[in-house]
Amino acid sequence: MIRIAFFRKEGRIVGFESEGHAGYADSGSDIVCAAVSALLITCVNGLESVLHIEPVVRQNDEAGYLKAELPETLDGPLRRDADVVFAVTARGLESIAQQYPGFVRVSTKNRR
Repeated sequence: MIRIAFFRKEGRIVGFESEGHAGYADSGSDIVCAAVSALLITCVNGLESVLHIEPVVRQNDEAGYLKAELPETLDGPLRRDADVVFAVTARGLESIAQQYPGFVRVSTKNRR
């Protein structure tokens, strides 16, 4: 199962952590894993390449692990744009989790 946790601080998403493998099909044929990976990588790429934000990223492909967090000093228009990128990503992942509940779980963790 893929477990994705979005980190929220003061109601805003500040990052996410994803780990695990869907196990829906064999490696290379797993549409659930591919969909989740595409959304998460697109989120990071959008932050980096489109918004020019440098999130802190940790990744381990073998473990199916990806973590990305915004810099704490981010504010203003870029912060609002990052909110949109995260909101679209979260909605897409929640939709996948609804369609494949035994393979993807999305949660939220509040931070202080």
